[in-house]
Amino acid sequence: MKPFGALFIIAAIFYLGWFSYPAEAQTQRKVRMTTPVVAHSMTPVYLAQAKGFFADEKLDVEVTSTGGGGPDIRALIAGDVDFSFTTGDNVILAYQEGKRLLMVMSGLHRLFINWAIHKDAAKAKAISESTPLAEKIKALKGLTVGVTNPGALTAHLAAFVIRKAGYVPQQDVNIIPIGAGPTWLAALENRKVDVALTAPPVPETAISRGFAMMLINNAKGEDPSIPEFLMENLIARPETVEKEPDLVRRVVRALTKANKWALQSNPEEVAAALKSFMDKTPPDLLLGGAAAVLPALSPDGRVSERAVQVTQDVLEQAGILKKRVPYTEIVTNNFLAK
Repeated sequence: MKPFGALFIIAAIFYLGWFSYPAEAQTQRKVRMTTPVVAHSMTPVYLAQAKGFFADEKLDVEVTSTGGGGPDIRALIAGDVDFSFTTGDNVILAYQEGKRLLMVMSGLHRLFINWAIHKDAAKAKAISESTPLAEKIKALKGLTVGVTNPGALTAHLAAFVIRKAGYVPQQDVNIIPIGAGPTWLAALENRKVDVALTAPPVPETAISRGFAMMLINNAKGEDPSIPEFLMENLIARPETVEKEPDLVRRVVRALTKANKWALQSNPEEVAAALKSFMDKTPPDLLLGGAAAVLPALSPDGRVSERAVQVTQDVLEQAGILKKRVPYTEIVTNNFLAK
């Protein structure tokens, strides 16, 4: 009996050790995360909440939208939140200011910012949606462009396009911040600005209300110079990556599951899952945005070298980037499933 008793004890120790080992993974964890806007570009986060992928990882995620890019990343740098799900341009710009952050997962790998122009401004400039892109951006001279925040991707893209047209920002074309959502729509409708840009469904809402038309549809790849982009990424501080790798892995896993679910679903199913997070969006625009965002979702979560290169090309042409940042200084794909 003694051999059997010894085996029983060993088995009991193994059993208890096996089930107590992943204690951290089994503990409910409160996570604070910022996002720049309420928009279809936040689809991975919304789906991870709606479909229970965060809950599956024992994560209680509190998401705060900051009404435009800039404050979201500053909250992360300050240590006020654990993660930010936002654009990678600000990771590059933070690095050149001596504040290193890491992109640990790609949510959207294509540019998903559209431009709308007030119909009166379009008429005055004699342009339509079918006007060639080069002519449309040339027509920006003398106009006022609305962006969400001064440090947001929308501001960086505005400067990029204006310089691409051969103009000088704030000299040939004025750029002003107008916020996100309702304030963005009001500024364009009331001609506080002639043109404005942000993520769907806001430009599409302006168009549906009859006072604007699409100027540049990046969601459909109208600008071929931006084939891939650091559109939305999960971003963390280096100390979080080093000290809490299991937490990072759990958040990454939940968001990649969300993208995989979306890419295996139809737009109607995705729109239904997004509805509670975007309840002020008309059903047709919610569905249209869901269909538009699917091709932009990263299928594997990998942050590519090409996306980093193209994003730095945009910042460089915009006159914002001082020095290019090495890929390995701002990216790690080590938390993705092998």
